[in-house]
Amino acid sequence: MILCRSLSYNRYGEFMAIKPKPYLIPSRPEILLKLATLLKSAEPDVGAVVNLLKTDVSLYTVVLSTVNSPLFSRVGRLSSLQQAVMRLGFKRLQTLITVISLKRSLSKTGRLDRFWDTSTEVAELAARLAGILSVDNPDEAYALGMVHDCGVPLMMESFSDYRRFLNALEGSDLAGLSSLERQQYGVDHFTLGAEIAAAWHMPESVCGAIKLQLHYPLELLKPSAAINDRSKALFCLVLLAKDISGQYRRFWRLNTPRESWLELKPALEYLGLPDIDYLDIRDDCLDQLERVR
Repeated sequence: MILCRSLSYNRYGEFMAIKPKPYLIPSRPEILLKLATLLKSAEPDVGAVVNLLKTDVSLYTVVLSTVNSPLFSRVGRLSSLQQAVMRLGFKRLQTLITVISLKRSLSKTGRLDRFWDTSTEVAELAARLAGILSVDNPDEAYALGMVHDCGVPLMMESFSDYRRFLNALEGSDLAGLSSLERQQYGVDHFTLGAEIAAAWHMPESVCGAIKLQLHYPLELLKPSAAINDRSKALFCLVLLAKDISGQYRRFWRLNTPRESWLELKPALEYLGLPDIDYLDIRDDCLDQLERVR
C-alpha cells in the first residue's frame, strides 16, 4: 500500500508538518510489475507471458473467462491461455491484467459484486461504443469503464460510514456528490480514483477522464479547454455507457435517469452524435445485453 501524505508550509514557505491522508492507495502487485517488464521487450516472449500468468490461478481463470465474454469473443470459445494471449494482444492483455488486479486490490471491504458487475458492464459498453463511433482506443475505453469510480471502494475501506453516506445520497448528481464527499471526508472519490490510476501507471488519458467527472459543464469539452482530447472522448464514451447500463439494470446509484440524460447532452455534442442516432445505438446495445445475459 502507498501511504499518502500532504506537505504543509507556512506563509514564508517554511516546512511545518507532514499530515498523513486518511487513506492508503494499494500498490501494484508483483505479477503486474513482472508483466510490464516482459512487455517492454521489442518482441515479448509469449511463452514467458503465459508462464507468468499461470503462476496466479485466479488470474489465469479470470483472463480466460474474460476473453470468452461477448466483448472479446467473436469466433469461438478458447480453452488455452496461450490462445487467449494471442487473441487479446499484449497491449489489451496488459490493460486487462491491470484492471483485474486493481479490482482484487480494492475488494477488501466486503461484498462489492454488484459494484464490479456494473463497472464491468460499463467497461464492455464503453469499448463497444468506441468501436462503433471510431473515436478512441477501445482498450482505454474499457480501462476507464472499469476504474472510473474506483475511488468508491477505497472510500469504503477508509471511512467506516461511507457506505451509509452513499446510500443516503442515491440519485444525487455527480458534482453535488463530490462536493458533499469533500465536506464530509476531506476528499472525493473522483480525485481518489485519479490518484489510484496514476499510481498504477494507467494511461494519462484515463487519469484525466476520471478527473473530468469532478466538473462536467459543457465548457470542459470545448476545444479551448486545457484538457487532453483523448480524456474528453473517453469520458464521453463512459458517460454514454453508464446511461445504457443504467437503462438496462436500473442501477447506477449516482444518477437519476432524468439527470443522466441532461448530462449526456454535452457529451453527445462533443462526439458529434445526434440524439436520435444515439438512441438507436442505445437500443442496439440493450438488445445485445438481453441476448447475452
